[in-house]
Amino acid sequence: MRKITQTRDDNCLQAAVASILGLTLEDVPDFGQHDDWEIRFMDFMELHGEPVVMTPYGSAVSGIACGRTVRQTKHMVVVKDGRIVWDPHPSRAGLLNITHVYATGLAG
Repeated sequence: MRKITQTRDDNCLQAAVASILGLTLEDVPDFGQHDDWEIRFMDFMELHGEPVVMTPYGSAVSGIACGRTVRQTKHMVVVKDGRIVWDPHPSRAGLLNITHVYATGLAG
């Protein structure tokens, strides 16, 4: 996995995807700029051989976890086997809670 840091408060998904796929931030679309961001994200992941499925959080789940931060914002981080392995936010503070995970095979 390549650890990519987000460059704005609203591009954590872009950075998490780049990290998982081993790409640069510039190689990944900024999904959050579109109303249909989830479809674009899922299509991009499948195109790169990492299809995702939204699933509840659990100890055996790997992928991109969604939840709330200490900053009281929605955020996404990379998890492997239920543990946060990369927080793309510069603070690296992680999540207070995880609501769900876009599960993948975690390439790279």
